[in-house]
Amino acid sequence: MDVKLPPNFFWGAALSSYQCEGKNHNSDWYLWEKDKGLEGACDACNHYQLFKKDFQLANSLNLNSLRISIEWSRINPRELVISDQELNHYSQVVDSLLDEGLTPFITLHHFTNPIWFSDKGGWADSKNIDFFLKYLRRLVKELKGKVQYWLIFNEPLVYIYNSFVLGIWPPGSKDFKLALKVLKNIIAAYIKGYSEIKRIYEGEKITPEISLSKNMRGFSPCPSYNFGVNNFYAFIRETVFNFPVYDYLSKKRCLDYLAVNYYCKEYVKAKWPFGDECAHITHKEHRNYLGWYVSPQGFYRVLKKLKKYSLPIIITENGTAESNDAFYQEYLIAHLKMVSKAIEEGLDIRGYLWWSLLDNFEWDKGFGPRFGLLEVDYNNFERKIKPFANTYAKICRENRL
Repeated sequence: MDVKLPPNFFWGAALSSYQCEGKNHNSDWYLWEKDKGLEGACDACNHYQLFKKDFQLANSLNLNSLRISIEWSRINPRELVISDQELNHYSQVVDSLLDEGLTPFITLHHFTNPIWFSDKGGWADSKNIDFFLKYLRRLVKELKGKVQYWLIFNEPLVYIYNSFVLGIWPPGSKDFKLALKVLKNIIAAYIKGYSEIKRIYEGEKITPEISLSKNMRGFSPCPSYNFGVNNFYAFIRETVFNFPVYDYLSKKRCLDYLAVNYYCKEYVKAKWPFGDECAHITHKEHRNYLGWYVSPQGFYRVLKKLKKYSLPIIITENGTAESNDAFYQEYLIAHLKMVSKAIEEGLDIRGYLWWSLLDNFEWDKGFGPRFGLLEVDYNNFERKIKPFANTYAKICRENRL
């Protein structure tokens, strides 16, 4: 297979502040780890100190873009305090990205909140939206001359499901009605934030491109005796999980591009009202370190269904954690083939970002899963390029698969 990708294609990787920086002591996740006795992020990858080295390594892999997130709890450690020191730090981070020829994709909210914000009810209280907007305005004004691509939220449904339905992330709620309220508030914050960013950029040379990263998943019916019913519930689960947020925001005309995160597929069995995940012994797809079903075809089907929005697409996360190094390369090539196939069939896909640049802290899973292009020794923070990253570097350099 020899496929040339479009010119100016974004080849990159992604990072999240809490997962890689270390010492985010003002975040709700820091308290959650301590209260629940979980493995703590602690120094993580020490990226807060080593960001220049990490960006140099990204450049050495021929990447031309990098997605990072800003830690809200650093910028806004207390309700009435905006830290000029931290604003300056993140401004230097973006300068370093630009110095290395990496187009910045900036995420404003990647699952974590300041402790004071959570103490005031967090996203469950619509009055708190203004606190987030204050942070957004201050940061965007600081970086507007350097950044074109913004992601206001990362995977809001994943955040809400884990934090307000399963209760395995802070604040640990298991209240479906509350989850719906949080979703309503986050969507409202996104829409207001979209308008604020557009307003801030008025008269600037750069036109901002704004979206939110949406986790998409392939869904298939559990091949059990009630296959037909399971097929119906797989359809319901896909409909509920994959598309309503995009449907709503596209109608509101506040999506400049679709930011797609995709990792795996899920088998669904019948359970009222939205179906349930099943782990059936006849499933033949490879399962990664976390037990996720690897399905490049599921990726392709998801991408094809996004054509109805008539918007550019950027893959803002795609990746895997494996126990066997050989599977990283298999995953990478198989999923890039699906991207190439979708482009050949008319989809306007403009970039692909691997999750993640670095091995890092994987939330409630701790440091076990390793998604990075760069292996991290958590004892001394040494970075090592993984074998499959060299394959990715060649693809990035040649802009072809």
